[in-house]
Amino acid sequence: MNSRNLMIIGLFCMLPIILQAQRGQYQHKTKKSQFYGNQKLQQPLFKWVTGNYSRHGLQLSFGPAYTLTRNNPDEWSTVFNDTTMTISREPYGRIGAFVDIGMVHITKRPRKYIHYYDWGIGYKHFGGRETTSATLFDDRDSILGTAFGEGAFYNGHLYGRFAAHSVYQINPNLFLDNALGVNVDYLWLGKNKAYDGFHVPNTQTFQGNIMAQLHYELGLGIKVNGGFFVIPGIHAPIVTGYEWRGFNPNIHWFSSSYYPLQFKLKLVYLFRRDPNRCPPVEINDDDRERAKEFQNR
Repeated sequence: MNSRNLMIIGLFCMLPIILQAQRGQYQHKTKKSQFYGNQKLQQPLFKWVTGNYSRHGLQLSFGPAYTLTRNNPDEWSTVFNDTTMTISREPYGRIGAFVDIGMVHITKRPRKYIHYYDWGIGYKHFGGRETTSATLFDDRDSILGTAFGEGAFYNGHLYGRFAAHSVYQINPNLFLDNALGVNVDYLWLGKNKAYDGFHVPNTQTFQGNIMAQLHYELGLGIKVNGGFFVIPGIHAPIVTGYEWRGFNPNIHWFSSSYYPLQFKLKLVYLFRRDPNRCPPVEINDDDRERAKEFQNR
């Protein structure tokens, strides 16, 4: 038997030993589920936190707001003996603004859906306008008279909000930011209920002082550096839980409703870590279980 055959036989004899030694070591992942289980690929927020930055920080959100309304006026007619009154009511949106300040908390361990939480307290200024016109006709459809009225308001709300965010990474410095949250608003300033001219009082409904909502946020995150992020986006209410109006998230004022849409710019500043702090030691699941067993002895 020559030396080449001896080498081949030796390799086959060593194969079980080599395979046994490979157990417990990292193996190449081929499935998507296997990639998710690889902690090296599941850093918090896809390596949001880099360098000497903490998982916690400050956030400042601000921007313009606008109240959306229906496109067509609300029209109806009322008959009085030999006359007919046709009434037309139309709402209009107004530009507002908001600002809030709070904190950001990035999840300690990798999560599949929720990557960070944030909260804030602030002030928002929403407005709207409504016009009402009436035309009186006789039985020959001749105009006997007209009337016009207008009401406008700007209301200031103090509010607190909380949201859970899910991040989809586009590249190392760009990501989509989706969030579902709640906000509670207190009507503080404004509250103008005066109407100049003709209106129909029995159709008016005014929002209460307290408003609790479920909202959605969508943003495009930009990583400026390891601890500073800029996230432009929108904030839109989904449903108002209080006062309950059947899944309607609009603000009700005068005889119309207004959908408040916020265009926000969020700035995130993460705190710096203590330079004298010892870095955390990463351990695998087996070591973690053995440590728990040792503590329970």
